[in-house]
This record gives sequence, structure tokens and C-alpha cells, in this order.
Amino acid sequence: MKPLDVLVIDNEDVICDACHLVLTEKGHAVDYCKTGKSGLLALARVPYDLLLLDMKLPDMDGMDILRTLKDKTPLLRVIVMTGYSTLANAVQAMKLGAADYLSKPFTDDELSEAVEKACARL
Repeated sequence: MKPLDVLVIDNEDVICDACHLVLTEKGHAVDYCKTGKSGLLALARVPYDLLLLDMKLPDMDGMDILRTLKDKTPLLRVIVMTGYSTLANAVQAMKLGAADYLSKPFTDDELSEAVEKACARL
């Protein structure tokens, strides 16, 4: 798999740091934003290959961000992350075009596998 440009939108430092560590070790470039608004601004400026998106952000709902992105950037791969996992949320995220759904806490291997699966065809 080619090196990816990845954006993480999550308000938790531990998640941002873990994603950065795991994915940069695999050769990917990783940026992160702590709010939905700053994440959407970053996505408007940079053509990211992959987004790791938290569902519960301080300023926006992740599902709303996912809806917006699928209209504006339909080729962007999105992996949804949440500590409030429900089957209904997972189904809704996948219907909105998410490539995968990770329940927090997830392992380094689970993250790596989700990224590889989501971006296998890039």
C-alpha cells in the first residue's frame, strides 16, 4: 500500500497520539484536529486519502460531518471511531459511506487492519 495522507478528527489526545504513532510507523503522514469545524477546514485545504473520524466531538456530531463529506468528497475513505458503539450507529455510518467502524478502545492491530482494508484499492 502506498503512503497515505491521513487526517484524524478526535478530541482525545490519547487517540490522536496513538493513531499518529501507529500510522507514521507504517510510513503514512498524519495530521489531527480536535474539533469538527477545524477538521472540515483542514479537509477543504488538503486532499487527504483517509479520515479517522470520532462520532462525539465537542462542537459537531460525527454523523453530520460524515454526511457533509460524502457529498463534497465522495472518494475520501472514512473510518468511524467511537466509544459509544451501537449496532444502529454502525449501520448508519456504513450507509453514509464509512469504510469501517472501530469501537474505542481499539488495538494498534485493529487500526492497522482497518486502514489497510479501507485503502487497499488506492
